[in-house]
Amino acid sequence: MKIPLFSGLALGFALLAAGCNHLDVTPPGAEDRVLTGLVTYDLDMPLPDDAVVTVRVIDASNAAAPMVLGETTITRPGHPPVPFRIEYRADDELLMHEVRVEARISIGGKLRFYSVAGHPVTLGNVNDTHVVKVEPTDR
Repeated sequence: MKIPLFSGLALGFALLAAGCNHLDVTPPGAEDRVLTGLVTYDLDMPLPDDAVVTVRVIDASNAAAPMVLGETTITRPGHPPVPFRIEYRADDELLMHEVRVEARISIGGKLRFYSVAGHPVTLGNVNDTHVVKVEPTDR
């Protein structure tokens, strides 16, 4: 039994289309990114004039030597929450691994607050406003 040419072509295209359903044709995200957020803590007090807030985006996939992807330093931050903005570079593949944002607050040159657990940055939240909570160092 012979299959007419048109029917054969239609069958071929249907099989080809069915086999390509699993392909992801979504273009990757831009590598140049901006992370925005707020650094906060549970105390209801402003930071002194000599306070310095440092916020970093890091690639923590190598725990022995995390790589800083972007960083900002805020002097005289005033009363928390302290807004921040960091320009950094990370492709989509890197964001599927261990990218984190961490924050520290120094007062008088001494570390007084830090983020205990790095706040994760993923493909799902990369464009969100990140709230990074810091805890006292108890020093």
